Amino acid sequence: MCEMKFSVVIPAHNEEKHIEQAIKSLLNQKINRGDYEIIAVDNNSTDKTSEIAKKSGADKVILETKRGTNMARNRGYLESEGEIIAFLDADSIAPANWLSKIENDFKDEKVAAVSGPFDYGFKGIKNLANHIFTDLFLPKVDKLLLFVFGRKGGVIIGGNFAVKKEVLDKIGGLPPLMFWGDDAIIAMIISRKKGRVVFDPKIAVKSSPRRFEKEGMSLEFSYIKAFLKAYFTVKKNGDFKIDDWKI
Repeated sequence: MCEMKFSVVIPAHNEEKHIEQAIKSLLNQKINRGDYEIIAVDNNSTDKTSEIAKKSGADKVILETKRGTNMARNRGYLESEGEIIAFLDADSIAPANWLSKIENDFKDEKVAAVSGPFDYGFKGIKNLANHIFTDLFLPKVDKLLLFVFGRKGGVIIGGNFAVKKEVLDKIGGLPPLMFWGDDAIIAMIISRKKGRVVFDPKIAVKSSPRRFEKEGMSLEFSYIKAFLKAYFTVKKNGDFKIDDWKI
């Protein structure tokens, strides 16, 4: 077992405007600072992402030349020393109790990974709809899908999740997938090979709404399409072939 409880991995590509606030939010966690490390993975940035990450307080700043968020996340995992690997997007802000709440979820030994929602700062009806979806529906998706289709599953949001390092060791790390469905594939593999994937609304992080502002609600449909394809692409025993994955 590792002595350090957490390694927090932040994948970043040209995030000089955001990564400082992400790292500073991690420096303010309520758990002992000696119990976690902060790893920023620069995914071929052409701006000052690495420089700002170092100045902001990251314990390790690593370059990953293979483009793709999962490639950067996996490099962070390979460089990590913690028992639990937590992943945070560079444009997100973790509340002070983020790691302590994640730690609490892992007290259940059957839990292999946990994830939570993004708080985009929506207002009005959009905010209400978002809370109904993330607080009431997503936490029950695993049980609903198992009942209807007889396959285990779960919900992981790539920019806000944590997994036991021993789980990643046993499944061979994160699959080298590009965006769209990369986090859904992870959820299916883990849930079918190693244990339960829990979606916990209490571990929400604030995140930039820039993707929604650019693509609108069509973004939600793209996520759902990728999730369903991942659910039926990964075999019931958790086996998965990258060649089968095309969105």
